[in-house]
Parts: sequence; C-alpha cells; structure tokens
Amino acid sequence: MATESDRERRRGEAGEPPLVEEDIERLEEHSVSDTPRPGSRTELRWFWKWAVFVAALTLAVFHIYTSPVVAASLPMHQQGAFHLALGMCLVFLLFPAKPRTKPWQRWVGIGLTALGVAALPYLALAGIAEWYVVLPAFGVLLLVQASRYLPLTVLGVPAADIGLSALALFCGLYVFVNYEEIVRAGVRLDDTRVAIGTVGILLVLVAAHRALGSALVILASLMLLYAYYGPALPGFLQHSGYSVDRIVTNSYFTTEAVFGIPIWVSATVIFLFLVFAAMLRRTGMERFFTDLALGSTGWATGGTAKVGVVTSAFSGTITGSSVANTVSNGAFTIPMMRKSGYRREYAGAVEAASSTGGQIAPPIMGAAAFIMVEITGVPYFEIIIAAIVPAILFFVGQFVVIHFDSKRFGITGIPKRILPGVRALMATRGYLFVPIVAIFVLLSMGFSAGFAAMGAIGIAVGINVVVQLLAPAVALVPRVRRCGPARRGAAWITGNGWGRLVGAVLILGAIGVLAVVARLMDDLLAIHAPDLSLLARAVLVSVVLGTVVAVLGQSALRLLGKDSEDPAVSGSVKANLGRAGRMIVPFLVAFLALRLFTEALAWLAPDLGRAFTIALGSAGIALLAVPVTVLFGRWRSESDDKLSLNTLVEGLVDATRIALPIIVACAAAGMIAGVITLTGLGHELAAGLVSLGQGYLLPVMLLSMLACLILGIGLPTTANYVVTATLAAPALLLILQTEQGVEAPTVAMLLMAHMFVYYFGVMADITPPVCLAAYAASGISGGDPIRTGAHAVRIAVSGFVVPFMFVLNPELLLQGVTWASGTLAAASGAAGASVIGMAVVGYIGRRANWAERAILAVAGVLLLQYGWLTDATGLAVAVVLIGWHYVAARRAAQRLPSSASA
Repeated sequence: MATESDRERRRGEAGEPPLVEEDIERLEEHSVSDTPRPGSRTELRWFWKWAVFVAALTLAVFHIYTSPVVAASLPMHQQGAFHLALGMCLVFLLFPAKPRTKPWQRWVGIGLTALGVAALPYLALAGIAEWYVVLPAFGVLLLVQASRYLPLTVLGVPAADIGLSALALFCGLYVFVNYEEIVRAGVRLDDTRVAIGTVGILLVLVAAHRALGSALVILASLMLLYAYYGPALPGFLQHSGYSVDRIVTNSYFTTEAVFGIPIWVSATVIFLFLVFAAMLRRTGMERFFTDLALGSTGWATGGTAKVGVVTSAFSGTITGSSVANTVSNGAFTIPMMRKSGYRREYAGAVEAASSTGGQIAPPIMGAAAFIMVEITGVPYFEIIIAAIVPAILFFVGQFVVIHFDSKRFGITGIPKRILPGVRALMATRGYLFVPIVAIFVLLSMGFSAGFAAMGAIGIAVGINVVVQLLAPAVALVPRVRRCGPARRGAAWITGNGWGRLVGAVLILGAIGVLAVVARLMDDLLAIHAPDLSLLARAVLVSVVLGTVVAVLGQSALRLLGKDSEDPAVSGSVKANLGRAGRMIVPFLVAFLALRLFTEALAWLAPDLGRAFTIALGSAGIALLAVPVTVLFGRWRSESDDKLSLNTLVEGLVDATRIALPIIVACAAAGMIAGVITLTGLGHELAAGLVSLGQGYLLPVMLLSMLACLILGIGLPTTANYVVTATLAAPALLLILQTEQGVEAPTVAMLLMAHMFVYYFGVMADITPPVCLAAYAASGISGGDPIRTGAHAVRIAVSGFVVPFMFVLNPELLLQGVTWASGTLAAASGAAGASVIGMAVVGYIGRRANWAERAILAVAGVLLLQYGWLTDATGLAVAVVLIGWHYVAARRAAQRLPSSASA
C-alpha cells in the first residue's frame, strides 16, 4: 500500500507540485522562541507565570544595565553571581526533574539515592569530609528526591523545586553581597563558606542535569573526585591531592572555576547577543530570512532540503544549540522534506547537520566562540573573520551533497509560483540586514563584542520603531496605473522581469551608494556634533539609512500599485496614525514611569552602592513592567514583526529563557576547568597527547579530534570547548610552536588550534553513537537515530575535513593573506569542498565507481591544500573526471530515446 510520501513523490514525478504549501506557510510563521525547550514546564499557573516573568526580565534588564554602553560591568564575582543566582533559580522553576518511566531507571535512581544516604555519614565518620559539608549535601539530596517523589505542590510547582530555587538564589546572592570578603580571603578556608559552596556546587550539578542531561554532570563529578583521589591514581594522572574543603572553596569561590571565564563571558557578552537575537526575531529578521531561503533555493533541485539548510543555519547561529534548533526548525522542515520524497533518516540528517553547522556561522556563532575570545586573547572580530571561509566550505559541501543526492533520488524543487520573490523581499525588507551588517562594522571599528551587540540592538529596535512612526507618510504615497515604467518597475520588483543580472547590479550599486552616504553622514556628525561618541554616530547613521531604505521600499510598492505584505504599514493614513499612536504611547508611559522610579530610588537610597543600585533597579523595573504591560496588553501591532512595548519585553524574557541552559553549562564547565587548573591535568594531558603522537602534527590532530568527539558525547558545545581548550588545544599549540621554532604562539597558531577543537566539539552533536542532534531529528522524522547520524556525518563531511586543512593551511583562516591570496584560498577551498561532496555522493550525472570517487576525494583535498601547484593539479583532475562523467551521461541519455524507438 502506497504511503502519503510515495503518492506525493509520484505527483512530483508526474510534473505536479508536491503538497508543501501548508508546510511553507507554517515555516514562514514559525519562530524559534515559540518552541519550548524539551523537558521544560510549559503550563504554569498565573502566579508562577508572573514570577518567572519578573525574574527573567530582572536578569535581562540587569545585563542591559551592566553592558558596556549603559555602564561598565560589575566586578567578576558580582556579575557572575547575580547571573548564576537568577539563572539557576529559573532553571528549577522551569525544568522539572526528569521522569523515570522505565523500571530500570527507577531502580538505578533508588540505588544511587541509597548509596548517597549511606556514603555521606561514612565521609564524616572517616574524616574525609566535615559535618558542615555532609549535612548541607544531605539536605540537597533530600530536596532533589522530594522533587521527584513527594506529591506536595504549591500552585502546581513541587514544593521541593521551590526550595531548590530559593537555595540557588541564596547561594548566588551570598557571593554577590559578600564578594569583597570572598576576594580578600582567597582560598583561605572558612566553615560557613565551605557549607554554602557545597550547596552551590551540588545545585549547579542538579541544574545542569535538568537543563542539559547527565553527561556534563558525570564529567564534572568525576573531575571533583579526581581532585581528591589524585594521589591514588597511576602515571601522569597522579597529583598531590586536595582536601574536600579546599576543593569546594576553589570550585565555588574563586575566579578559576564556577565564577571563572565561562560564566563571566556568559554574563557580559553571550547574554547580550541572545538579546540581540531576540530583537531580530521580534523585528521580522527570522521571517525575512526564511522567505529569502525559500525564494533563493526552494525552486532548485532538492529545494526543500536546501531551504532547511539555510533556515536552520541562520537559526543555529542565533540559538547556539544544535539540539534546540533541530527540534525547533525540524518540526517544520522535516515534514516538508518528507513530502518532497526524502526518506525519514535523510530528512532528519539534513536538519541535524545544518542546525549543527549554525554554530560555526558568523557573525554570532555559538556561545563557545565568545569564550574563545577570553581564553585566547584574540579579538572577536578576528575570530569571526577566521571563521568565514571554513563556514562557507562547510555549507558549500553540504549543498553539493544534498544537490547530487537529490538528483540521484529524482527529487525536484518547489514550484516558483508558491515561493516568495527574492527581489521583492530585498526591495521591501532588505533593510532588515542592517543590524547584521552593523555587527561586522562595529567590530571592525574596534568596539568590543558587548559594545557591538548593544549597538546592533539599538539599531534593530530604532529602525523598527521609526519605520512604524513613518508609516502614515508611506500611506500618503499616491498610486499610479501600471503602464510604461511603472509596469516594468512592478515586474522587476515582484520577480517577473527578465533582468536578474541588471537587478543584481542595481542592488550592488545601491549598497555602494549607501556606503558612501553613510561615510558622509558620519563625517558631518563628527563635525557638527563632536560630543557624540563613535558608537553613537554609527548607531544613528545605521538607523537613519535603514529607515530610509525601508520607507523607500514600502513607498515603491505603493507607488507601483501593490499593497505591502505587512499589515502594520499598509492601509489608510488614519489607520497608520492609530497604529503609530498605539505603539508610541506605551513607550512614553514606560519611559516616564522608569524615570520616576530611578529618581525615587536615588532619593530613597543615595548611598546604596553601584552594585546594589543596579540589582534593585533591575528588579524594580521588572516589577514595574507588570502593570504597564497589562495596561497596554491589547495595544499590539497586527504584525508580529513590529515592536510594541509588550513584544519588546517578551523578547527580553525569551532571551533569558534561551540563556538558561547556557548559564548552567558555563558554570559546570568552569568547575571542570577549575579542577584541571588546580591539579595541572591540562599540562599533563597535552604532554601525553604529544607523546602518543610522537611529536608529529597529524597524529596529534587525530587524537585531539577523537578526544573532542568523545567528550562531546552528551556535552553541550560550550562545555565541550572549555574542556578541550584546556586539554587538546595546548597539545596542538605545542606541536605548532615546535615546528615553527617560536617560544610563544602567534595569533594564527591560537586560531588554528582553538578553531580545530571548537569545530570537532560542534561535530560531536551529529557523530554516532551518541549524536544528540540526530536523536532529536529522528524523534520528529520517525527514523532510526543511528542511521540519521550516519547520514548527517555524510552530509556534513566537509566539517570533518576542513579543520585538518586549516591547521595545515592557515590561509583558509585568512591568516597572513592579501586580498588576492585570501580570495584564491576561499575559491579553491570552495571548489575542494564541492569535489569532496561529489566524491561522497558518487553520482555526477551518473554513478561513479569507487576508484573514481577516491580520485575525486584526492582532487578535493589537493584543492583545499592551498598552493598554486596543488590547486592546479586538483582542479585539472576534477574537471577532467567530472567533464567525462557529464559527457558520458549525456551520451547515455541520447541513446535511450533511440533504443526506445527501435
């Protein structure tokens, strides 16, 4: 009996469009923020909804308060402590204890609990740990088990979870309030601090288990045991050992562990970029990019899969989580691919591979990229420049594999009549690219990543608000009959014209004109408003130009007799004036209320201190937002892409929700890094890797790759990178320094080593047997997870080859290159990734045998190996073999009709 997918595939073979219109509409309407994270509580009663709202908004406002634009960040302990306190508090409210549905899970849980109950008194009686460690640990254990088994709830939330949430808040705020004393004490032992640190460490592990799973918890626990039992271990693993009190103090109260680099970066940079991502979604960038992906790739061979790649890559670079992005986008892209004829495992693999690749795509990349800045000392702008070519090669290789697989499967594209027009999108919504471009521009101007994020947030919000204010002016534009130039203009904008090349030239010309105008405006502002900072001038110029482009695009549509697709800027002048008023009045009320609150706070508590003023001010603003948002709850725009006060606040809350797993991952990863630093394990393992590789680069790279993939089993990329950056990256740096005879690593060496381990940390999410992204995709597609993972590795093959090549050829990271050599390295690399993709598929117009595929693979590697001789050789071999296959396939196709007629 034929399945629905088989019937739709036959429809496509018969020339009828596959039934994907509904999936396209759902994908266009979809937002990543609309999809709850797996395992989180989605139904909360009103009290807890508002409690979560206030706590999440407090955390978001705190980070905006302490951003580089508004005010400098707080000291390291205070910034990280407030970040972690509210983050863990929300994790226990939003992420319930994982259910144990199978009998063996319940028995394992009971066994571990009994072991803990028996072990804790033994630790005290044996003198291993004092009672001020054992009793707090016993209390946390009871609360953790009560949250699963005790049927006592408060308005639907287990009382034990409320207790854990309150304890997490207390442990974090204790550090926030007493940070000066903690800094002065250093690693000096204190009974009270050790007790609080014990609770804090255990809560970090429990929160990580709820938000991320068991792998990170197991690794962190093993590292804590290693810190104590080091003297009993053999070989290079042996160290002098540390007392429980010293381990707790070092892990929770110093800036080398929980409150170390990972949580600092999360609290100062990562969160701001998540706010930026939330603002992009609320201003229409996500919908625009989906439409752009549909219009630019949906019509091609294997169009549904290519659309899935582009949309997932964009969402993945924002979320920084391959699993979360797979679940979110896959709910729409996987059914669309299935209806086009792809098998379950292949559809899931496309989504898993592209969602994983989003973490290596500039400008936002994944959260670990920001940690790389602090570990290496390399500016973020240089990191994203180095990541550009490898990311291009990753997605080029993926596109090639999907393209030729689709040819082999006989899967065509989506009919153009149901796809958005690219030119219409660029003409009317192209201004949405301005905040993304602003990130690059601000970073290239020398601003820090935090400055750039805040500037881009201001640009995204500013353009959106000003465009809504100018909507009545757009409504005044007269409509003209479509004749002569107007008809031709309408045809070009809507994508029906013949001049694709002319259109591309016009768009490039317009970009050039805008660049010149932007420079002139900046010069004029510098002359006539010398008090404005460089950042303020850049934001102001971007907002003005983005608004001008947006208004001109909407006006052009109206002039040519077409209505805008956006209901928030279409209609009569009166309707648009009403919309603008409903948008601006809540902002004015909120601004006045905020001003009164800050003045009152300064008057009531003038000597409160900066840190407490910011913390209380953030909480007060969040509480103030409740009545204001309720008051104007009905004043929403008809379009989800137009900001109102409510959607702005919801965006801040969404940013906090997305940040929660990252916060606990950074805390747990910092704990692991702290033990590695304390025991000297990083140096020993780096020396061990070099010794195993006998001092040769390639074996050490292979061993480092295996370490990254193994450590990536269940670990989020952020934690994986923190661990491998302290274990595997130093080994690569040691080899590179030895080969080049330098004492200190250069920037190129740092980028080569750290990008290498970062890439394979990302690739671990699709590498069997524990391929988390593939498991997530198979849950949607209904396919086998291991086969899905194997297909994902095959589709993302360039992601496993390119890291080796950029360590051997730093030109692929754009290190030490000119414009000419950099362009040549990128072009030859793209050709190499394409040829390797063809070798993996083994179908170039017709099937290739294994020998031909091996030759193609060698040619692809030669093209990736930057150099005139290798590029020329690889290109010649590839062109000859591919050309011969195409000629042979064409001849075979010509013989087919003649034999049929005979």
